[in-house]
Amino acid sequence: MAVHTARENIKERVPQRWGIESARVVLIPPDEYQDAAMARLLSDLETMKYLRFMTKPNGYTVEDAAERRKYRDDCQINSKDMVNFIIALKKSQIPDSVIDKFQQNEYFAPRKILIDGGLIDLDEPFVIVGCCGLSGIDGSNHSCEAGIILDARLWRSGASTASLYLTLEYGFDILHLHRIVLLTIGANLAMRGWMENVVGVDVESVRKDVIYMGDGAYIDSWDYAVFDHEWNDHSKQSILERMKYTK
Repeated sequence: MAVHTARENIKERVPQRWGIESARVVLIPPDEYQDAAMARLLSDLETMKYLRFMTKPNGYTVEDAAERRKYRDDCQINSKDMVNFIIALKKSQIPDSVIDKFQQNEYFAPRKILIDGGLIDLDEPFVIVGCCGLSGIDGSNHSCEAGIILDARLWRSGASTASLYLTLEYGFDILHLHRIVLLTIGANLAMRGWMENVVGVDVESVRKDVIYMGDGAYIDSWDYAVFDHEWNDHSKQSILERMKYTK
């Protein structure tokens, strides 16, 4: 468990541009060339099945995605209350069971991605399949929220587990956060099961009718908190064990 001084502010560690390479996914910083791919994902009703409160009636335009990116960049660079990642998969990282679902025009050419103090070399064609990261970073109390949006074509492929593992690892092991909260809804049984059976934490609270869906409808938020001691004691190893059994 990280020990913090009374005056220490986690926000001092928040990077301007960051990325993380792994054998399963690559997390890269948001950039303009990704806007069209993100607009498509944010407009896909299956991908957004459990995030309908974030959707737009006519879907996201590229301009909408750009505005979203710029706002989140500002929150990371200036306010330092976010760490934003785009989820990329190299062609060799896409599971064989779903690779045929990706069209040739979805692939980006290999490129080097600049990050603070270095670069990430995407040395083969790759696709943009979602976003993840940390938000609402409370520097004084060492807490935040974590979240993910993943292309529905990759659900149950292990990509979500790998992306959330890297996000939580960054939050706990690099930023030295004490508490990270993940929010979902009651209908998202897969996410709830992952939190309870893999991460090994129970729901901390169910906040009634806090998400407005439009047309007078509200739904509950299921809130799961992971603490640094839980991460070190069992959650980190449990997620690593889970990744052994998925490509």
